[in-house]
Amino acid sequence: MELLTPERKFNYVAYLLADENAVSIKVARYGGTNKVDLIENEEYGYCSLIKATHRVLDKFKVENTTKAKITDTVRIEQNLVEGLPLREVIINAVVHNDYSHEYPPVFEIYSDRMEITSYGGLIHGQSIEDFFSGGSMPRNRELMRVFKDVELVEQLGSGMNRILQAYPRSVFHISEHFIKVVLPLISDIMNP
Repeated sequence: MELLTPERKFNYVAYLLADENAVSIKVARYGGTNKVDLIENEEYGYCSLIKATHRVLDKFKVENTTKAKITDTVRIEQNLVEGLPLREVIINAVVHNDYSHEYPPVFEIYSDRMEITSYGGLIHGQSIEDFFSGGSMPRNRELMRVFKDVELVEQLGSGMNRILQAYPRSVFHISEHFIKVVLPLISDIMNP
């Protein structure tokens, strides 16, 4: 499974997938639009990245509430953000994060947006166009394979297409060291 070193010892990917590790994955929720009013800081780390990923997905599923408005002709329902792209962004942040400096991805919920940040920037040799093209260029090949084995990913590069079908490229903020995705919450459908 490519989880051993040439010396037959577990490698870093095995460590990330272990039942216990020191990788801290947190989900923070703020009362406003900045980091001043922290109202929740949940810990989903110190366990297998697969388990942590499922926990983060479950947390965001709960946080991605449905707003409804009843009109004289129809009932309008809409989640705060699009569910399928949100799932793709979360999984991409975990799978494509650069763990070599032990910086885990960061998941934050504000009053007006959800932000998911992964460490590492673009993969060496990858252009912005490559990034948005939907081609599969996993940063962590072994981790991607394990996530495919447990059916969290399909490893076809289709996740980017799912995200871009619902959101413009401008939700991505790419720097040398980080890729941040900012998903704005829906405007209040309760008001005309």
